[in-house]
Amino acid sequence: MRKPLLLSCLLLSVGCATPSGPRPDGGDSLHQVKRVKVAEGVELEVLDFGGQGPALVFLPGMGNTGHVFDKLAPEFIANHHVYAFTRRGFGASSWPGTGYDTATLGLDVVHALDGLGIQKAVLAGHSMAGDEMTWVGGHHPERVDRLVYLDATDDRAGIAVFLRDLSHPPMPTVEFPAGASRDAVVALLTRDLGGPYPAHELDRGHEFDPTTGGYVRPHRRPDVVEQLLRGMAKADFSAPRAPVLSLSDGQGFAEWMEAMMGLESTPADFREKARDFLPGLRRDTEAADAALRKLPNWKLVKLENARHYLWLTNQADVVREMNAFLAP
Repeated sequence: MRKPLLLSCLLLSVGCATPSGPRPDGGDSLHQVKRVKVAEGVELEVLDFGGQGPALVFLPGMGNTGHVFDKLAPEFIANHHVYAFTRRGFGASSWPGTGYDTATLGLDVVHALDGLGIQKAVLAGHSMAGDEMTWVGGHHPERVDRLVYLDATDDRAGIAVFLRDLSHPPMPTVEFPAGASRDAVVALLTRDLGGPYPAHELDRGHEFDPTTGGYVRPHRRPDVVEQLLRGMAKADFSAPRAPVLSLSDGQGFAEWMEAMMGLESTPADFREKARDFLPGLRRDTEAADAALRKLPNWKLVKLENARHYLWLTNQADVVREMNAFLAP
């Protein structure tokens, strides 16, 4: 299976345990780290990469923090002031008990822009962040200059409903051996994501035993994946009126589902339901792709030999396409 991590919103969904709370954040030579209030008792971690020009904000997929863009964001500081946000419930952002529906997460983006004094920004989001960008583009178009979807147009709401109805659904995750070393974790992530994994993302998005150095768990609220699955709303990609660039690897949920059906470890109820669900999923995916191609403000680009984390496998292609799209 070439795309084992099709859903970054479900990345590393194993390992949930008692929450240890957000860790203190700190700056470094790559970016300044700030905390911006977006709601009562809720702050987001904001990475400020600096740069000159209009604001460009990167939004991670659901399994990551803003640090996942550490290798990509600096490519744009010559012409943009570049930021990356970490979603609530993950990493150094606040871990509130509620607020994981699409609308609230979209408002978090708007309120973070407010806190930074940004009136209008380019939003570039990976995977599930596409839902949040679409919500912002449709409900607050005055805040959006342009939108860049990084493999972010799949129907996550539909697949979330499918997974919710199953007792123990398999998910496209990386599972680490108990106590795995940092080097082993990095090797697994690099293999499955297709490129070098950012060091700060490993530190901010995961927890290691301070004594043994072995892997413990993802650094996030333990029930956040379940809450996000319940809160996903179907994205209306026709709602944003700003110019849109959509970069993809050309694969979707149907390929993941087919691969899961072929594994002996997949539960029987998944196989049975998937057989009935898959034909409709393929039809819906084809119809959705055709609808996107008809939208006058959208430019769709398929990157050859890419994987879900496009900038890890095809960084030069992503930078080239984004620079051409963002040029004045």
